[in-house]
Amino acid sequence: MNIRQSEILELVEKNDRVTISEIKEKFGVSEMTVRRDLVFLEENGFVTRVHGGVLARPKIFLDHSFTQRERENIDEKRKIAIRAAGLTDSGENLMLDTGTTTLYLARELVRENKHVSVATTSLAVAYTLFNSEINVLLFGGFLRREIPDLVGPLTERNLEGFHADKLFMGCDGLTVEEGFFTSDLNISTIEAKMVKSAGQVIVLTDSSKFGKKSFVKFAGHEEIDTVVTDGGVDAEIVDGFRERGVEVIIAG
Repeated sequence: MNIRQSEILELVEKNDRVTISEIKEKFGVSEMTVRRDLVFLEENGFVTRVHGGVLARPKIFLDHSFTQRERENIDEKRKIAIRAAGLTDSGENLMLDTGTTTLYLARELVRENKHVSVATTSLAVAYTLFNSEINVLLFGGFLRREIPDLVGPLTERNLEGFHADKLFMGCDGLTVEEGFFTSDLNISTIEAKMVKSAGQVIVLTDSSKFGKKSFVKFAGHEEIDTVVTDGGVDAEIVDGFRERGVEVIIAG
């Protein structure tokens, strides 16, 4: 997202609705440039285009910290999401965990009109899939305040009785030596149970997370089938994961 697109988004969120003419006047650019910017913002889930302008995306479920992370590494996350959507097959039961990269995948599943079912702990993912042809299952549990997802013993019990063909999940760090990490103790148990409930486990993460350890390890190399990432990851690190049996797919 460039500076102008970011400022357009701030304008839309402040006013709820902005016309193309207002954007042209404020930024001194052509209508074609405005339309390109609005297409970008809509394709990445930030606004809804209507005749003559755009509407702000409903703010339900999304707090400030989540929204800020959603806007980081947009190009990388979108490429990862497109590649990940290509790994799904019609009729599959999928599981998506919480996080901004899996949110981009949810948008891509809708955009490609995928005929799948999705189970998730993420209210943001569920909201994205709302009104699409995708069947959605929420696991239940307590609503976390800082991130829009469900946690707790009810969530964990429901996961124990569920099986997904494929699990798509994020992480906050991964190393060749030790495995996959999350920064939040509240969801580490849930993520570990998700891993055990899936036939195939696919981690979606941008290259900035490689070589970093976070607070809690939730999975070892032997539990993860595939990592989808962007081209910024070092080749030696990629080789290290592949030597440990983890498929690494470079998106884009």
